[in-house]
Amino acid sequence: VTVNMSAARRSGFLVQVLVQRWHPVSFGNTSYIHTGCVMEAARKGTRAKADAKKKASKKEEVKKEFIPLKKRLEMQQTGGASPRRKDDHLKDPIDNVWISRFYKWQMYSVRDAIAMHRETHHETQFNHSNALINAYIELDMSADKKNRYIDNFSNVIQLPYHFENEQQRTVLAISRNEEVIEQAWQMGVTLAAGLDVVKQVQSGEVSFQDIQHFIAEKDTLPDLVPIRGLMKRRFPSVMNGTAGSDIIPIIERFIKGVEYKTTTDKFHHDFATIEAPFGRLGMTDEQLEENLSALLNDVENQKPQKKSDQLITLVRLRTVLGPEQFKIYHKVYIRERALNVKVAAS
Repeated sequence: VTVNMSAARRSGFLVQVLVQRWHPVSFGNTSYIHTGCVMEAARKGTRAKADAKKKASKKEEVKKEFIPLKKRLEMQQTGGASPRRKDDHLKDPIDNVWISRFYKWQMYSVRDAIAMHRETHHETQFNHSNALINAYIELDMSADKKNRYIDNFSNVIQLPYHFENEQQRTVLAISRNEEVIEQAWQMGVTLAAGLDVVKQVQSGEVSFQDIQHFIAEKDTLPDLVPIRGLMKRRFPSVMNGTAGSDIIPIIERFIKGVEYKTTTDKFHHDFATIEAPFGRLGMTDEQLEENLSALLNDVENQKPQKKSDQLITLVRLRTVLGPEQFKIYHKVYIRERALNVKVAAS
């Protein structure tokens, strides 16, 4: 609106103009006064359209999961890639020769896998027809709660059919009975002793530094409390199967049995592996299948109550001599854990 200033003084319009928002522009003896914010109103729906346009232009904010600093640094070192192989998106091979990283791993029965290992260990190839055969087991160590994991575990299991597994262990057996001590020596323990071992350890005559496993009779456990600090987690107990009324079967299990333990990935705590022998290629298929089933069930039974999913996720059969390894149908060998049902007394 262009207003002549001299006319504004005569009519008293200047007082009204000063209270308005205005911006003088020098153009001769005239000024431009902006009164749009007061004199003019926005069209109906203009603001609503502008707000809608702003909302549409905004990208949806996705809440990112909080990752602790230590885990972020570990993921940077490994690139965030899990050591667990996922091949669901890969195709099945159509030929009898293929590059394994581009296709799904083939699944075999235990007997077929053993038969293929026997071919590679034939006299005309590796010439080791009685080689040890190992089970490579992958585990899911994640618990039901988020960011919670299962602790590492180990065990010594006596399989149904004995074989020379080439494992060496140091065992200390403690008993009150002299006959049991003598029998333990004959079975091949590293050290067999009575309760006098407590004083021998305290005086420094006997060292526990090289002892891996401690076996004791149940009634001797209170007498071993003074040296419990030296045994630490290896202290005998009924729960972990290293103490009992009769320790001869326990000694036999530790002397002839197969030992396995978990190895957790340094950067991915939900991934762990076990590799343990379950037989030799010279054994029958039935014997190898029974040994493998016993091993897998013993590992699966280590699953705590805080985990509902299956512990074992993958099993491959392989040997030490060759790089060949075959993925098997392991679920058919794992029995469902029996439910503990409490029966009310009648």
